Amino acid sequence: MEEQNQHQHGHDHGHGQQHWNERYASAPRLFNAEPDETLVELADHLPPGRAIDLGAGEGRNALWLARKKWHVTAVDLSDIALARLAAEAAEAGLDVDTVAGDIVEYLGRGDRYDLVVLAFIQWMPEERTRLLSAASAAVAPGGHLFLIGHHIASLGKGGPPQPERLYTEESLNDSFPGLKLLRLDRQERAAGDIGVPMVDIVVWAERSTTN
Repeated sequence: MEEQNQHQHGHDHGHGQQHWNERYASAPRLFNAEPDETLVELADHLPPGRAIDLGAGEGRNALWLARKKWHVTAVDLSDIALARLAAEAAEAGLDVDTVAGDIVEYLGRGDRYDLVVLAFIQWMPEERTRLLSAASAAVAPGGHLFLIGHHIASLGKGGPPQPERLYTEESLNDSFPGLKLLRLDRQERAAGDIGVPMVDIVVWAERSTTN
C-alpha cells in the first residue's frame, strides 16, 4: 500500500477488510479520482466489452471504463470503497457491478474478460504469482491485461517499504501465462507533493484470438 504518495493505491493481501474499511472511512475520498493516465493511453482505442478492475478501490479506473461504455466488474475487499464507487456510478448512470471480496477467489469463478486491470496491487511474490496467473487466465481471446505498479526504483519514495513487494522487469517477464507481452517497461511520473519522481512498471499484454 502506498503510504507516502496517495496518487495511487494497491491492496496489500496481508490486510483484511476491516483494515481497508478503516482506511477508507478516514477520509471522504482516500485516493485520486482521476483514471490512470497509462491505462487511458493504452485502452482508449479498444472497442468496449467486458472489463474487470481488480482491487478497484473507489473506482477511478472502473468509472472511466464505464464512461467509455465498458461493462465493468469492480472487485475489492472494502465495501466502503465500493459503496462510494457504486454511488458515483449510479449518479452518472454507468454500468458497474461491484463485488466485495478476495480478488483471487473471485477470479477462480472462471469468467473471462476483454480487459483485466491491476493497478498498484503490491503483494508478496508468492501471492503475486497466484494473482497474475489467475488474472492472465481471465483474459478472453483477443483481450488485454493492464498492470501498473511501483517499480523497485521507487523504494523509499512511495509504495510499500518492503523491496520484495515492488516490481522489477525480471520478476514479471514470465508472469503472464498464455499472454503475449506487448509492453513491459518502467516509466517515471510526477509524484505530487513529495518532490521526487516516482518510477512505475507497466505491463500491456494480450491473448491471441485462438486460445
